[in-house]
Amino acid sequence: MAKAFVIRNQDGQYLTKKGEWVSGKEAKGLYHQAHGDQALNQLIEVNAKDIYLRGTIVELELCEKRQPIVLEYGPDPEQPELLSEGAEGAEGAEEDVATENSEAGESAAEKFSGFIRPLNVEPRMPPKKVESEEVVDKV
Repeated sequence: MAKAFVIRNQDGQYLTKKGEWVSGKEAKGLYHQAHGDQALNQLIEVNAKDIYLRGTIVELELCEKRQPIVLEYGPDPEQPELLSEGAEGAEGAEEDVATENSEAGESAAEKFSGFIRPLNVEPRMPPKKVESEEVVDKV
């Protein structure tokens, strides 16, 4: 069978010819190339637009209609609530932790003055005012 190379991101979604990320259920619109170096060039171009992209090139077989056969589907960007059951349990635990963190963060947010001091600059203290002009004898 013939092979093709497609681009897959860190979330498991596939790149389309339009430059969008989809789950891969509809293989008709997926970006695919016969040669790996052409797919690599496209991955570099897409990565230049999105620096947080961690994409890989995946080799897939082609069907009779010259479309890639996708065996592993990624999450659907249109309907993110349709995740696997294992992911739902982990997501529920993350929501509980996020709720606890937001409650603790409220008191910290009240104390925040709005000024952020750069890490590489020493704070400047105002000069001290001399209340009296007494001269102290130095020994």
